[in-house]
Parts: sequence; structure tokens; C-alpha cells
Amino acid sequence: MLETVETRTDVHKEAFIRLMAETLPLAGYAGVRADLPGWEAPEVIHGAMRDHRPCLFCEAPKPIFLDVLSPGPVTLEEVASRWQLFASAAELTGGEFHVVIPRWVAGRDGRTVAKQIAELVGVRIGYIWTV
Repeated sequence: MLETVETRTDVHKEAFIRLMAETLPLAGYAGVRADLPGWEAPEVIHGAMRDHRPCLFCEAPKPIFLDVLSPGPVTLEEVASRWQLFASAAELTGGEFHVVIPRWVAGRDGRTVAKQIAELVGVRIGYIWTV
């Protein structure tokens, strides 16, 4: 049963990444890279403890690091590791860190959930995209 949940989560996450990869250029972003087959992948960001690859990256109008929080089980530790690394990379490059999250998470507004997680892990989110 765990495999079914993980596979379903991967399908949702990939669909969210694909949707954003196609939407971002229409919203004025250039140099979009996506962690998807057939797309140029974003570069791995190296951290002191762990390395992570953002789900999406845009080069213009300024560097934008995007992480997708898809439906399904995730640990706060994993989210904190990713978000802190991407927020730090954005700050160092004069860019922004954005989050993509489902509109509703466990019956709650996705934007509210993302803001609460950001506060818990001590990061600043430049924009929250809900899908």
C-alpha cells in the first residue's frame, strides 16, 4: 500500500511541475528549467548537510527557485531542509524562493499551510502558487 501512495504522490508532483513549467513562461518568466524528463533540469543546490534539486528554476526576471509540495506524506524535516536551502540560495543570488502547493491541504487553505510551514522552518517565501 505504501508503494501505491508514493506512486500516486509522484504522479501528482510531476503533474504540478509540468503545469508550472508550462505556465511560468506565459506569466513572463524566462529560462525555465524543470525536474522532468525532456526538460533541462535545474542545477543541484549544495548545502552544508544535504543537497537538493529544486523542482523548477527560472532565470529571469531574476533567479526563482521553486519547490512543489504535492499531496501525500512528507516530513517537516525534509521540507525544512529543502526550503531552507532554496531560500538561502535565492537570497545569495538576489532571487526569490516560491512554493507550489495544492489549493487545499487536508481541508485547509494551501496558502495558509505554506505560510505556517515557512514560519516553523524560518524561511521567507516570495510567492505561493496554488494549483
